[in-house]
Amino acid sequence: MWTLALGGIFLAAVEACVFCRFPDRELSGRLARLCSQMEVQWKDCEVSWTFSAFALDDASLNKITEKTHRVLRVMEIKGSLYSLPSYWQWLRKTKLQEYNREALCPPSCRGSTILYNCSTCQGFEVYCWPRKRCFPG
Repeated sequence: MWTLALGGIFLAAVEACVFCRFPDRELSGRLARLCSQMEVQWKDCEVSWTFSAFALDDASLNKITEKTHRVLRVMEIKGSLYSLPSYWQWLRKTKLQEYNREALCPPSCRGSTILYNCSTCQGFEVYCWPRKRCFPG
């Protein structure tokens, strides 16, 4: 997993990026309710919300928030919570890394970009990654 210390800012753990946007979706409360229902099967449910190693651009932040809303909605409707740990693991190990990379590499990033700290939801400007880091070889 990549650890970001962009622009001299260490990303401290406060909350997950999926809570940064669309407050009307009430993802934090919904996720807390789902976690409380899964307490026996997944003791570290709320700990898993920490995405401190990631920063996303505006478009990626919106996409990941909407995706999480839809996934939680399906779980709520079906009453099936067993896929929540899998979704969270996929989000952390696959999707957030992919979106993070897309935000810092061409063609999305040109010179510099604004990323949002996935712990604090604060935006900050960073330089794009060099082409060799984005496309090694």
